[in-house]
Amino acid sequence: MRDEDVLNAVSNGLSGLDMQRPAEEIVAAGNARRRRRAGVVTMAAVALAAGLAVGVPSLAGSGPGAPPTAQRPAATTPMHPAAFSLVSNPNGTVALTLSRKQLADPDALRKALADAGVRAKVTTDGTMCNSVPAPRNMGAVFPSTKQQPDEVVVVIDPAAMKPGSVVVIQVVEPDGGVVAFGLAWEDKLTCSKPRR
Repeated sequence: MRDEDVLNAVSNGLSGLDMQRPAEEIVAAGNARRRRRAGVVTMAAVALAAGLAVGVPSLAGSGPGAPPTAQRPAATTPMHPAAFSLVSNPNGTVALTLSRKQLADPDALRKALADAGVRAKVTTDGTMCNSVPAPRNMGAVFPSTKQQPDEVVVVIDPAAMKPGSVVVIQVVEPDGGVVAFGLAWEDKLTCSKPRR
């Protein structure tokens, strides 16, 4: 079959369709729509470029949009890392980073953990807490622990905690000392401070 035969077959197949509008009018409407769309995209690009021209220098601290600033003196006090940080992960676990060099406020840490869905007993004065018996699902509650010289990073899974259980966090030796994590039954929890 030749090209001419194919075109004739298509033409004959479509010849029975009744078109209300001429093809030239349909093509002209499509071209006008394309020109309008291109104009909107061009205007958006110009607006974005103008916004960046004003906004980026102000973020950098210079340019017409930036507030006037004075030269700041160099910091004279040493910067200290936060005592703890808490990050909620998409999978429902919570990553706790606890500094060994700076003692956490036990109440602030307990509240932050509670807000993340973790019931906890926190001590920073060397007090040791446990329960007999202890819950047997430590590996599920603490799927990951990483000990580093200046900090401890532990991942806690609140969904793995059994009803009535509590996470126990103990700073045994302040200023770079031992940080211990455990799991206990809240109603059987006993705490004692070691004698020195």
